[in-house]
Amino acid sequence: MSLSTNSAYSNWEPPSPTELQAILPAYGVIRLLGRGGMGAVYEGIQRNLDRRVAIKLLPVSLRLSEEGAGYNFAERFQREARSMASLDHPAIVGVYDFGRTTAEDDYLAMEFVDGTDLHQYRHQLGGKIPPDHTVPIVDHVLEALQYAHDNGVIHRDIKPANILIDRNGKVKIADFGLAKRASEGANGGNGLTLTNMALGTPDYAAPEITAAGAAPDHRVDLFAVGVVLYELLTGVVPRGRWRP
Repeated sequence: MSLSTNSAYSNWEPPSPTELQAILPAYGVIRLLGRGGMGAVYEGIQRNLDRRVAIKLLPVSLRLSEEGAGYNFAERFQREARSMASLDHPAIVGVYDFGRTTAEDDYLAMEFVDGTDLHQYRHQLGGKIPPDHTVPIVDHVLEALQYAHDNGVIHRDIKPANILIDRNGKVKIADFGLAKRASEGANGGNGLTLTNMALGTPDYAAPEITAAGAAPDHRVDLFAVGVVLYELLTGVVPRGRWRP
């Protein structure tokens, strides 16, 4: 999903850690980790539990803008919080808190994963990951997805950037912003439609994601895992290499 260069988001500057801490006093904010399609992510401390967390921030300017409303960013943010909160698995990033800052920005406090994502990890290893290393990674991803599917949650955006590996080699699936309940309609319900938001990442999306009248189910996650597996082993994203 991309936002136009004239959007409210493109003109938004993430608050500094000190500025964010002032509007989110329950947390100590250590540093800005990065920004993406839906705001910024910080490393912080949940003060009352002295717990290290990742804080995802959705700016109010984006939530209230015409473009933000069109992409249902606020609903997607809430969906991510609720989907992650409903799941308790060692290979799925945990969620601790969800709410709004005193400046009306939405925030989500999650388990902090001290490591990197699978995209960066592959490049750190020279572009490919050996089979004896790839198989355990994919096995953990499949176990976590099996758990999510058994609990009625479909991720719908599996890709290397959403698979994290900590410093001890543990795998964690993140970013449930596009997740839906298996009991929901084809587009995920609650106004999340294929016409007003880009669903998933094209290189990893199963054909039925964009097919008219299709009702994507848990198999879209399995398709995406297959693409990820191919990429890890070969170093190439199989764009156009097969037509399932």
